[in-house]
Amino acid sequence: MIPDAFADAGFTVERLVMDDGVALTLARIGPRYAESGRRPVILGHGVGFATLAYRGLWQTLSRDREVVAVDLRGHGLNAAGIDATPPQARLAADQAAIARHLAAEAGTPPDALFHSYSGVLSLHAEQAEGRLYHRRVFMEPPLIPAGEMEGATEAAAGRDFMAERMKRRRDRFASLEDFARIFRERPEFAWMEPGAPDDLAAAVLVPAEEGGFRLACAPAVESGFYSGNTPEGLWDLLARAKRAPGLVAPSLMIAGRRPAGITADPFTAAITPVAARAGGFDLLQLADITHMLPMERSAFIAAAATAFFDEPAREESAT
Repeated sequence: MIPDAFADAGFTVERLVMDDGVALTLARIGPRYAESGRRPVILGHGVGFATLAYRGLWQTLSRDREVVAVDLRGHGLNAAGIDATPPQARLAADQAAIARHLAAEAGTPPDALFHSYSGVLSLHAEQAEGRLYHRRVFMEPPLIPAGEMEGATEAAAGRDFMAERMKRRRDRFASLEDFARIFRERPEFAWMEPGAPDDLAAAVLVPAEEGGFRLACAPAVESGFYSGNTPEGLWDLLARAKRAPGLVAPSLMIAGRRPAGITADPFTAAITPVAARAGGFDLLQLADITHMLPMERSAFIAAAATAFFDEPAREESAT
């Protein structure tokens, strides 16, 4: 069910059954491929978020193409019934199944715009299944450095710190505004767009049985998404993709340079350029932006993603 705050936007809801029998909810908005001639765009979110919170992205992109908003198991529209963190391989299999479903429906691979962990999962999906997307845009994927790579120890420690921190996260709120106020008042969230805290509250909270609201993704479940983020084989996949373009989807990686005084989440900003170089991907770096970038410069990111999705392939432009 689409939350009340987004009910008038024009979403349709589809239930897609995975190979383990679980039905995932897809929220779809915008003209279909047969009408627009533009590929559908899968929109994915980071841990603890939900795609409907990224209003600036789906509202802009859906003007001339379909956006398929996909919440991870345990989050947003797919939170119900999840009391333990799904394994990373299961989440990646979901990504692959959704991409294949949309490709079969449209007759062409979808594009994709992934924030944070959903982007890492898309790489795991392509590692297992082969290329799944026409083109893909990453927003700061938390790709843990492997082995002896610079920053590997620090990144793993940061991941484990967040996993422990999330276990103790406050999960009950008197109202949606009670949650949104946190993001309006804390200085580290000062770059969020004006309505973004309200959209985030509406997307990630559900009514609590005892009254008020609770997080749709329970703290213990959210913690497991952090601790379960491992890079097995992904850096090798990127190296092979650089040598063999087309092995995975051509990709654009977007990262931010943190505003002065902001020291939180430096890992994702630092690793994104490294991953882009490793895979031979395009890279776009934006000034004064945090890991909340889908809710900070949504119009710019949507425009950049549109340009990347619609750019003629190099082999096409050369003929």
